[in-house]
Parts: sequence; structure tokens; C-alpha cells
Amino acid sequence: MRPLRSARYGASSAELAAFVVCTCVAVCVALAAPLVALVAVCVAASVAAAILSIRSIRWAWSIYFFALCANGLQVTVGGFTIRPEYLATPLFLVALLAYAGREPGARTRSPFTVGLIIGSVGLVTVGVTSSVLFAPESAASLRMAVQLIVALIAVIPLTRVALDHGFLVRSGTAILSAISAVSVAGFVLNPSTRVVGLAFEPNIMGCLCAGWIGVLYYFAGDRSVVTRQVLLLAAPIPIALILTTTRAAWIGLAVVLICGMGRNAARYPVTIVCSLVAFTVGVAYLHDVYYRVGDADTFLWRVVHVIDVESGTGAYRLQLWNIAIDQIAARDWSAAIGTGFNSFPQFNPVDPTNVAAAYLSSMWLALIYDVGFIGFAFFVVLAVSLFLGVRHKKHAIPLFVALAICTSVTNVIWFAFPWVFMALTVTARQSEKISPPTGSDGRGLSRPRQRRRHRAGAIA
Repeated sequence: MRPLRSARYGASSAELAAFVVCTCVAVCVALAAPLVALVAVCVAASVAAAILSIRSIRWAWSIYFFALCANGLQVTVGGFTIRPEYLATPLFLVALLAYAGREPGARTRSPFTVGLIIGSVGLVTVGVTSSVLFAPESAASLRMAVQLIVALIAVIPLTRVALDHGFLVRSGTAILSAISAVSVAGFVLNPSTRVVGLAFEPNIMGCLCAGWIGVLYYFAGDRSVVTRQVLLLAAPIPIALILTTTRAAWIGLAVVLICGMGRNAARYPVTIVCSLVAFTVGVAYLHDVYYRVGDADTFLWRVVHVIDVESGTGAYRLQLWNIAIDQIAARDWSAAIGTGFNSFPQFNPVDPTNVAAAYLSSMWLALIYDVGFIGFAFFVVLAVSLFLGVRHKKHAIPLFVALAICTSVTNVIWFAFPWVFMALTVTARQSEKISPPTGSDGRGLSRPRQRRRHRAGAIA
């Protein structure tokens, strides 16, 4: 009897033999030249990601969001640091363009796009100019300019294309929740560490989690976007945020929770009252043990000294802030445009502890230091334009405030995730006005199917 050779029942012997041979060759190459094998895998993965992203905006968003979360993964090539978002950003932009071409109804307009363009272009232009003119290491400052451009470049396209926010929130929550769950498991195995996930450092991870919780709060009013399953799926995110021991992120989380209590006071009065009582008891306990916690490296010490500028990292940051203010005050007309992107460590190669270059953690002060008062004005135009583009502004306030608090002690302006999170609240306004029907593949319904749906709705 001849063997049945059909795709339905399986592969032929020749196909199986070819698969085994290819596998053996791949293993031999990996053992003999691991670097070549790694490069080949990366190239194959990049090609597959590009094909999938262009064919489906859902794949493009998932890959892009993972890259935003994995900002701690990096390689240095020729002195230039490359992160996943450097590769994922242009891929996502191409996918957005392809999606808008397939679905003309997804294209939107916003009266605040001009403000976004003026603010972002002005900020980058002033920073590049001051980097060339005044930065001691212009090349290093220009590399930071490239990083800022990568972070900002997706903002305007995101506000011009209506996407399926249900999928954006579900997939983003699933990705960040998976990273958070693995990180929390790692913390359980080694409690002496801080949760960092795939972020650049624990403070960045804390800001990332706080920002996404703010996004969930914004969309919580739409039960088709933030469902019960999404809330359950998001459970590891606040746990990871707390275990990063990032005090600014704790405060940002508290802002979101307080707003959530006010939003649901009429629906869950007993739960909210019990939470407030527990919070009051906790504050009283912390006040009681404030002067009895000696080890500054413990979790309890950070909780007790959540706002402390007299000791620990709080005092260290305040000392650097005072140095930056003194140097800004000593400038002449260069104070108008600053001294270049990330130029503070260039002017202060040794910090007060004589360990490394000084790091100006506050984004607000770093903006004035780097791009001066003119560049800071462009930043204000950009941020205000983003906020004005939001329809439900009161629901977006926790997100914007949480990010503002986090950036006060950790400069995240160079990463794309805070800009993308804010842009999602702007696209929510656009998609409510005009949202293209979406099929199960995320690529939109064909025109005949759209017409049939329209006729069915008219008959009903």
C-alpha cells in the first residue's frame, strides 16, 4: 500500500528526512559558530516580525509594546547603544501606514496635531543646537537626541490612526503582566533584589507599571475595553510596581487608587471605607516605627521614608539638584537654550560620592539644564497639546499626574513608553468619532462585509 501523502494526515518520509537534516545542520552551526547562529536567528526573527507586522496591526502593536517594556535590553555597536524600540519603532510606523492604507476610515484628524508638531520639533531642534554649541561631548549629546527622536516619533502617527483599543489594552496588559509575574517570581526566590523586569533599572520599571495602571484607569469606564478578565490579568503589575521599591511610583500608584476610590465611591462604599481605615492604621504604624528603622537598604525603610530629602537617595538627589540650579544660575544667554542633551554628567564627571558621573534625575530640572527655557517652553507645548487632545480629561489626569511624579525623580523622557501611553488617551478620542470595523485578524473588515453589516443594521 502506498503511504498516504497529504498535508491533512502528515508529511512524507522525504519531508521528515529533510527536516531532520536541516535541524542537524542548524545545531552544528550553533555549536561551531554561536555568534553566526545568533545573528542568523536575529535576522530570521526580524524578517518574520516585519512580515507579520505589515500584514496585521495587532502583531505590530504587540511587538512594539514588548519593545517598550524591554528598554533594558541593549547592545552597543560602535559606541552607540541600540535598544529593541530602535528596531520596533520604524516597523510599527510602517505597519500603521499600511493599516491606514488598507482602511481609509481609520484615518483621523485632530486640531492639536499642529501643537504636537511644533512642540516635538522645537524641543529636538533646540536640544540639537545646544548640543553642538555647548556640550563638552557633542557626540554623546547627539546620541541622546537620536534616542529622544525614537521616543517621540510615534506619537503623532498614533493620534492620527484609530485602532482597536480593546485589543491594545488587552495585549499590553498581557505582555506587561507576564513580565511582572516572572519578575515577582524571581523576587520570591531572591528577596534581596529589586524587581526590574526587562526595564533599564527598577525606577524605570516602577514608572512603566504606574503609567500602564493609569492607562487602565482611563479606559476603565469602557467595559468593552477593560473587562473583568483584563483586571484579573493585570494583578501582577501593581505587585511588581511595589516590589521595585520605587517611592515615586508608589506615590503615582496612590494617586490612581485615590482617584479610583472617588470614581467608585457610590458603587463600593463599604470597600472604600475599609480601605481608608486600613490606610490610616498603616500610616499610624509607620509613624510609630519611623525612628526605629535603621537599615536604609530595607523595604520597610523605603516605605517609612517614602518622602525624605534629608537622608538616603533623597538627600543625594537634592544635593545634585542644588548643583544643577547653581550652574544654571551662573550661565549667561546660554541659559535660554541650555547646554545640550544629557549634558549634566559631562559638566560633572564625578558625583559627590566620588563613584561615577553625576546623574540629574529630575526630568523637569534636566529639561531646563539641557534645552534651556526655550526648549522647556516647547516641551510644555507638546505636553499641553497631548492633554488637550484627550476627550475625558478628568479620567486622564491620574495618568498624567503619575507620570509627572515619577519623572520628578527619574528622567524617562528618553524612553518611548510614557509618550505612547499618553498618546493612547488621545487616540481614544479619535476612535470614538470614527472607528473602523475590525475582523478577527485585526486587519479590518473588507468593504463588502462592511456594506452587508450596514444593510443588516438598517434592516434591524
